[in-house]
Amino acid sequence: MPDERVVELRIHGVSGGQAPELLEVGPATRVAGDELAGFFRRTTARDVESAPGVPREVFAWGNLTSGRSSRALWLLLLPFMLVNVAYWMRPRRLGGRLSRVHNAANHGYDMLVRLLALSLTALLTLAAAGIGMDLVGWQCAGYGSGCAELRPWLGVLSAPGAPLAEPGRALAAGSVLPMAVVAVLWRLSRRTGGEYEVTSSATAVHGSSAPLSSPLFWRNGEAVGRLRSAHVAVAASVIAALLLVPTLAHDRGAGTPVVGAVLTGLLTLTATLSVAGALTPDTDPRWNRWATGVCRVLRDASLALLAASLLHTVRPRPDWVAEGALPGYAIGLNGLFAAQCAIALALLATAAVLYRGSGTHAGTAMGGMAGPAVAAFGVLLGGVFSAALVYQAAGWLGGCYYPGAEETGCLTLSPPSAYSWLQLAFTLEAGIALLTAVALWLVARRRTRVRVAEVAAQYGRDADAPRTREIAWTRALGSMTEFLPACLSALLLPAVALVALVLYAVATGRLTAVPVDGAGAELSPAAMTADTTAWVQDAIDAMVTFGSWLGGLLLLALVWLGRSAYRSRPTRQAVGVLWDVGTFWPRAAHPLAPPCYAERAVPQLSARVSALVERGTGVVLSGHSQGSVLAAATVWQLPAGCGERLWLLTHGSPLYRLYARYFPAYFGPLALSELRGRVSGWCNLWRETDAVGGPVLLDEGVVERAEPLPDPRHYAHREGEAVRPEILGHSCYTEDPVYGTAVATAARGVTGAVDRDAPEIPRQARSAEDESLEG
Repeated sequence: MPDERVVELRIHGVSGGQAPELLEVGPATRVAGDELAGFFRRTTARDVESAPGVPREVFAWGNLTSGRSSRALWLLLLPFMLVNVAYWMRPRRLGGRLSRVHNAANHGYDMLVRLLALSLTALLTLAAAGIGMDLVGWQCAGYGSGCAELRPWLGVLSAPGAPLAEPGRALAAGSVLPMAVVAVLWRLSRRTGGEYEVTSSATAVHGSSAPLSSPLFWRNGEAVGRLRSAHVAVAASVIAALLLVPTLAHDRGAGTPVVGAVLTGLLTLTATLSVAGALTPDTDPRWNRWATGVCRVLRDASLALLAASLLHTVRPRPDWVAEGALPGYAIGLNGLFAAQCAIALALLATAAVLYRGSGTHAGTAMGGMAGPAVAAFGVLLGGVFSAALVYQAAGWLGGCYYPGAEETGCLTLSPPSAYSWLQLAFTLEAGIALLTAVALWLVARRRTRVRVAEVAAQYGRDADAPRTREIAWTRALGSMTEFLPACLSALLLPAVALVALVLYAVATGRLTAVPVDGAGAELSPAAMTADTTAWVQDAIDAMVTFGSWLGGLLLLALVWLGRSAYRSRPTRQAVGVLWDVGTFWPRAAHPLAPPCYAERAVPQLSARVSALVERGTGVVLSGHSQGSVLAAATVWQLPAGCGERLWLLTHGSPLYRLYARYFPAYFGPLALSELRGRVSGWCNLWRETDAVGGPVLLDEGVVERAEPLPDPRHYAHREGEAVRPEILGHSCYTEDPVYGTAVATAARGVTGAVDRDAPEIPRQARSAEDESLEG
């Protein structure tokens, strides 16, 4: 490799392309025109340098999230990812000493989020068991020859004289589905852990105000292994419990409950200890290793008890008959939902204590309640996914998924009423989402009218010109990110309404959402009273029915998206955008969530930058969008002495606008100020039309690059062009002339020049070319 004085190391943002595309080293480069019709010349060495004498190098990490087609299947695990992200959204400013109350609240926040994560694993297991064990192995098999005639492939479980026609054997056969789901998730978590988790020989300088500078921050494999063992143990316990409850109920009547009671007691003990193992704080490494070993033993014990429960269930019981719904299933599901509501409320209270007493900066989103809100939304989404799966499976298996199906001899399979209430919540969620979109559109229109005069004055053009309104509309859209807290709060309203309706129904018996077929629900006559308003019940019936169809459409959409991702790389990249944002954080709460790509990317980047600096090469670390977050994490992981030859250049960066506001404990102004002190200089480029990037607010009110880049740089078309410059928004920062100036200034800064300040970026958007074209 040649002796280089300085290198520009670019880190792309979400949905990054291939290396040649990122390096801009194609056989031709566009010199005029646009993407539809342009003018091109052959690429030269000068074309691939942002500044003269500064070679370009890129870090392409897009394949970590969107490279494989199977990554689209992670969409089904979106609730796991949301709860895991909520773990890192605690409203706690680090760097100062906290009281005992706030330290206890911080540990309580950890445990409550991990409890919610465990509840989601149990919820997914219950959904799979609801299809395999309740609907197939118990209810459908209970119809006997009727089930075999309607679904011949289930005849082995239901036809008289079939080898698995006994209730215990059919139930054990149905348990294969939830066990397969748990095994797949377990396997994926282990395999991705080996691919993503690496180690680095570099030793970071740990600062008390910068948690991401901890040398162990991105080495989370041991904690993930402990949590994975605990989650697998809980999932196995749920399946075993669904096997033991009906058998124990039968054996008590027969006077032989001893074996079932002993298995139930052992299962309760191992499940309780597994939950305790998952809640163990990640403090001392030796304690972590010991807890990991214990959780592994508990996992194996749970699997052994599951095997014993299977053997106990398939034991012949000639007088056993399957009737109604699977005993214990609805009670367990209702208990789980009630526990989730209680945990969510406790998490809300804990976050309030942390926010009010830990000195969190004023810009923290939602008054510190963003973490609990995201966790609650993840739980709600998990419930909706589960209800859609079980509800649609009931309609399809029984054939009662359209009006009038009963006349054709369909089988009435009844999922628990909790799933019907969740279908109602799904309808409310869709309505709230639609109203929120309309409200945002109206706000954007109002803001556009305000911005029109500003744009007209800035460019010296007519306020009524379509071009002026176009620029104003784009700037208005760029400011809509500040409404994210309001949107998240609105999306949680269905959960509040659902809890209120369920409590009212339970307390009064005046409302119900009991499903009578796979497509809808109707009022139970026993639940009706003279005081019940008929139109309220009719509205609930209609919303449950509509929610069931929405659930079916949701499942079809996910299948279509997964299928498209297998065939289309752009679709895979679009799906990958979600994971680029959501899987930056280690799996500290849910080990079965999509893997953390930063555990692979940050050590690689820090090792590369350290090697370049040790060789005497200055580095301009340039990060766009999510790449700027990786760049910041890399700087925090570098060993001492690297900062003198390192310059940070961020563009379209969400470091303050999103990360400092929603993750105040890790990216607050104090941490960002500490980051600024670790490099020779920092230049941050942003635009008003950018809905993601923005200025970076440091501690004590200091702003890193307060003035935005003009966008578009020219109002009218330039000489030799027939089209107007496009409005770039969040993209193409590297094509702006100011970017080249910033790289040149950074190169001088890291090679020992006196000028170490970022270039001044003019606010004025008009140019001489604009002036010449006005006539």
